Parts: sequence; structure tokens; C-alpha cells
Amino acid sequence: MNLALLFVTHPANEHHCMHKKASEVFFMDRIKPKVDFTEGPMFWRIFLFALPIMLTGMLQIFYNMADHIVVGNFSGDDLALAAVGSTASFTNLIISLLMGIAAGASVTIAQFYGAKNDGAVSRAVHTSMTFSAIGGVFVCIFGILIARPALALIGINADILDRAVLYFQIVAIGFPALSVYNFGASVFRAIGDSKTPLLILSLSGIVNVLLNLLFVIAFNMTVDGVAIATVISQYVSAVWIVAALAKRRGECYGFSFSKISIDGRILLRILRFGIPTGIQSSLFSLSNVVITGAVNTFPTATITAKTIEGNIDGITYTSMNCFLHAAMTFTGQNYGANKVDRVKKTLIYCLIQVAVVGIAVSQLELLFAESLCSMFVDTSMAGVDVIIKEAVNMMYIIMPLYFLCGFMEVFSGTLRGLGYSVFPMLISLGGACLSRIVWVSFIFPLPEFNSVWGLFIIYPISWAATAAVLMVLLVCVLIRLSKKEKSRDNPLIN
Repeated sequence: MNLALLFVTHPANEHHCMHKKASEVFFMDRIKPKVDFTEGPMFWRIFLFALPIMLTGMLQIFYNMADHIVVGNFSGDDLALAAVGSTASFTNLIISLLMGIAAGASVTIAQFYGAKNDGAVSRAVHTSMTFSAIGGVFVCIFGILIARPALALIGINADILDRAVLYFQIVAIGFPALSVYNFGASVFRAIGDSKTPLLILSLSGIVNVLLNLLFVIAFNMTVDGVAIATVISQYVSAVWIVAALAKRRGECYGFSFSKISIDGRILLRILRFGIPTGIQSSLFSLSNVVITGAVNTFPTATITAKTIEGNIDGITYTSMNCFLHAAMTFTGQNYGANKVDRVKKTLIYCLIQVAVVGIAVSQLELLFAESLCSMFVDTSMAGVDVIIKEAVNMMYIIMPLYFLCGFMEVFSGTLRGLGYSVFPMLISLGGACLSRIVWVSFIFPLPEFNSVWGLFIIYPISWAATAAVLMVLLVCVLIRLSKKEKSRDNPLIN
């Protein structure tokens, strides 16, 4: 399961050369045209910026699906798919904090970039990349050490626990590469190049799929095979994105190994934005861990169905999550340039687009629900009809109102772009995390709710509640910003 999480950028002045080496083309040496999102029309620019992020995310989901399809159809182990799927929520919990800090780097760089502060952009890039490598190593060690007790704590069935632990510990070895890729992608996202991460993920994803087939079919491996394929593909993406940044040394966002360092002030700024964002993401993951624990009280067929639904669910989420990044980048640049009116337009355009895309994608998934679910299992396997029926039922509970999750993401991304990370975190703590924990602890055990429907209905309820509160907060922030003098001094670091 390739865990690299979807991420993007802003193009820069294009420098044309008469001749290019093949290796330079391969590593995307060509400088992308800079895009200044503080000027000009935005509606279609937002969509064109979000589209490569969406495609990157779709590729990520398809590669994850390939892992599950290969292990579910060719491993010869009826429990392998359930074991891999049962670790997903815990894996996301472990990496969410680090990925949130990457988002903090993106906001910081976008604001400096919008303020035309090239020196601060460069220092932020090198601080981010240095921190990503160090942080990734710590997350790797932590994940390996706590794998078995943590997975046992969330109630994974004894018959799949050993497989789940093996899978997670191998995947944890790739966390440093995952961290480097995502911080590098955040750099590109902040300055507007949304295509480079897409190309990189395309390559690493192909490597992942091919290695899945090799290890599982040719070498007769199971969960260990797909985990090793994941790790290798993640290191491919990490090396490539560092190379891509190094080829842009002439730009303010370029990376040079000779400049590896950590600027204390900028790191604190990144952490100030990133840690609350990471905690917010972790809260969602924590709530999903709690729900996974509830799912684990059902038969193995239901656990497998949840794994299948989770893969398809990921397509819907990814199609809308790209607008969080668009909102964050456009807002960050325009806030850095003191253009509050453009921040408001960014919000409106992102809400329109995320609603249209979210509804369209979820309805297509429901239309082909059974066909999509049947791809993940060997149709000759005993009990497969029950698994597919359970997965389809889960989809019908969640998908119709999934666009509410998109609203929640856009509100959150706009607040992050404005530098507000703590309040969204606190709102998510109540709306997405505590509400789900309370539901699982007190509502779900009631006879009338002790079912798959009774468990999964909390998703749309929590999305609606969280989105409503975030909207109120954002409106208050925008009103306050509008009242400030437009000529105020820029607060960004010089």
C-alpha cells in the first residue's frame, strides 16, 4: 500500500534551453512557469491547480487498491486482505501528525511566496526538508516498537494479528521516505507546481504495482510482499522529489544539499501551523481507529468488507481533498499579499467546485458499487457474496452525503491558509473525534444501533456538525480581516 499522500504546487518563470540532457528531462529539470495567484481570474485556475492533485490522489488510491486486489486475489491467504485493511486507520494515525507538519510547511512557504520574500522561502524549504528526514526516522522507530501492542489494543482479531503486525512493521520502514516525499510535495504545492508530484507518484506507483505482482505471484509472498513493494516505491518517490527540487537550485524554492539546515524561527512558524493541523488529522484518524475497533467486533467478512469500502471511499475523499490544498495555497498567497477579497472568492469557488465534484464522484461509485467491490476478492471464494453485500451497504450509508466532508475540508484549508490552525483542531476534536467516540461508546451498543448502519451513520453526522462550526468561525475571521486596514504592515519574516 503506497502511503504517499497527495500533494501539489505553483509554477515559476520558464527558462528555455537550446539543449537538454535526457537525464535532466527525466528528473524534470525544466523550470515550471511561476504562477502568481494574487493576480488575475481564479475560478478555472483553482480547478486546474486542484486537478493534478486530484489525479495524484486517484493514482495513490488505485495503487492502494492494486495492493489489496493482488493480495486478495493471488496470495492464497483468505485472511491477508483483512489483515492489511485492519492496519489502515492505525497507519494513518501514526503518519497524520507528520503530514500535518508538512501542511504547515506548505502554508508558511505559500505566505512567504505571496509576500515575494525569496530569502524566507529558501530558508523555509531547507528547514522543511531537513526536518522531514529527521522526523521520518523517529516516526519509523516509534511505529516499529509499538506495532503489536497498538494493533492489539484496537481489537484486531487474533487470527489476523500476526499478519497485521508484520505488514505494519515493514511499512513503517518506509516512513522516512514518505515524510521526505510529502514535505517536498508541499514545497511544490506552495509555489504552484501541481504537476511534478503527479509525475513522481505515477512512476513510484507503477513500481509499486509491478513489485506487488512480482512478490505475491512469482515469490508466493502475502502481506509481507505488498508491504515491501510499498517501501521500495516510497523510496523511489522520495529520491525523485529531492532530485526535482535540487534541479531548481536557481529558484528561491530550489534545494541544495550544501544549504541543509534548520532555521529556528521558521521551524517554529511551521510547527505553529503544522502541529495543530497534524493533531487535527490525527483526531480524524483516532476516531477511525475507534470505529475500526467497533468493526472488529463483527465477523471477519465484515472486516474484509470495510477494507473494500475504505478503498472506494478513498476515491471520493481524494476527489474533494484536493480543494483543501487549493484553498490553502490560494488563501496563503493572497493573505501574504494582503488581498482579503481574493481570499473570499477563493472560498466561494472552492465550495462550488468541491460540491459538484463530490456529488458526481460518489454517485458514479454507487452506480457501479457491486462491480467495484467485486474487484477486491476472488469471486470463487466461499462467502464472497456476503462480503460484497456488506461493502455495498456501507457505501450507501456514507456516499450520498460525502460532499459535506468536502465542505469541511475547504473551510479547514481556508483557515489554515490564513494561519489559523488551533481553532480548526479544537473544532475537529469535538465534531469529528469526540462525537464519534461518544457514538461508538454509548449509541452504537444500543440494540437499535448495534449494526453496520448504526455504526457508519456517524460519519455524515460528524461531517455536517464539524463543517457548520468551521463555517461560523471562518465567517468571523473574514469579517475581522475585512475591517483591518489593507495597508497594514506585512507580518511575515524578513
